[in-house]
Amino acid sequence: MPDDLPTDAHICGQLYAALEVLQRLGDIGFRALGREESRQRAAKRPRTEMTVPLHTAGKSLYWARLRGRGAAAGAVFRQIPDLMPSTRDLPASLSEEQQKQFLQGRQAQLDVIEKLVREAGGR
Repeated sequence: MPDDLPTDAHICGQLYAALEVLQRLGDIGFRALGREESRQRAAKRPRTEMTVPLHTAGKSLYWARLRGRGAAAGAVFRQIPDLMPSTRDLPASLSEEQQKQFLQGRQAQLDVIEKLVREAGGR
């Protein structure tokens, strides 16, 4: 990545990771974002696949709190504003190279979130 700045594709992958973990903590939608096919679709078309989970992030936070995972979910939820891409909306589609960046961003953010959730006492 030029100048060590993450691309919007990478940032979208990071956002996806946060939404994925929120769904898992809240047991929302049978953890749809955790499925491989969901991840691959989102890497190709972030706007189509991530808009609804982004809109329902508060629901995931709510359900996680009810399940005793509020501290961990709150820590992840607070990351979302910093994980929004620089564009006005999520990208409509990503090239093959951008899809790789998306998946790299997702994995990098999962590593960050794992530590954050562990420190917050979540699962």
